[in-house]
Amino acid sequence: MLNFDDLWLVRTNPENINRLKEFLENDIIAIGWSNLIDLTGMPKPELLTELAKNNYSCSNVKLGVINQFVNNIHVGDLCIIPYGDKVYLAKVTSPYYYDSTKVAEGYPHQRKVEFINKDNPIRRSSLPEAVRKSLGAQNYVAHLKHRIDEFKAFLSEKETTTDNIDLHESLITLLPSALENIKNAMESNDVQRRLDASIQVLRLIQKYE
Repeated sequence: MLNFDDLWLVRTNPENINRLKEFLENDIIAIGWSNLIDLTGMPKPELLTELAKNNYSCSNVKLGVINQFVNNIHVGDLCIIPYGDKVYLAKVTSPYYYDSTKVAEGYPHQRKVEFINKDNPIRRSSLPEAVRKSLGAQNYVAHLKHRIDEFKAFLSEKETTTDNIDLHESLITLLPSALENIKNAMESNDVQRRLDASIQVLRLIQKYE
């Protein structure tokens, strides 16, 4: 099962430009505020000063989002990244860092992540209702600590279902060989072998009648 200590919502549109493609291709998450300098190690009061210096809104909500991304998210935390009806999961693998080459593109404040389901996103509609509602938060980053237990239960159930599907598919691939073995047994010169095979066929017929 996927292990994580904390849970976050992270959106894909720093400075209102969709960057899902860049997130997936480069294994990153990012926020905007591209006029801000490198924020590494900067406590919340200094973040507020930087916002004011650059004529950004200094609301508690915006300050909170930046502080969460820079200081509160930790390596090993899990991020839920919604995109339409698709939901990607990414485990944080680096501290915050500043990529100066992305200033002009509007997403220099980044973290490295490992996407868990890059090729197989979860359907948003399949999430538990409480988790699904939490994804309605409009902030670029939101703390979902209060949904950790529900989301872990969902992932555990999904993992069990996937295991059962994989087992069923494996058995299906063995079916032609099994039928051929039964056919050979019933055509055998060994009376006992023919009898055992016949009994197995009758049991299968009774089971599925």
